[in-house]
Amino acid sequence: MTLQVVWSAQARSQLIATLTYIAKDDPPTAALVLKRVDKSLRLLADAPDMGVPAPASGVRTYVVPKTGHSFDYRTTRQEIRIQRWYRQRQQPLSTPSP
Repeated sequence: MTLQVVWSAQARSQLIATLTYIAKDDPPTAALVLKRVDKSLRLLADAPDMGVPAPASGVRTYVVPKTGHSFDYRTTRQEIRIQRWYRQRQQPLSTPSP
């Protein structure tokens, strides 16, 4: 069963900010990142356990190949809810600093 993908307002805003930042210097790369995100979401919609467990209970992390970015998500019976989008070199907000 294919699940619907739903972005939180925060995650969508973070993705748009990333794409806008990349597009300022390299519009084709921004389009490529978006294409890779879309492909990842299609795969994830059919196999929601592809991501790895995150520190927060019930949250999984998915690394978008060849982009340097990841997103955190939760699944329900009907949907995959994208909660956070971030650069892999950054600490996600939910992970405490060492």
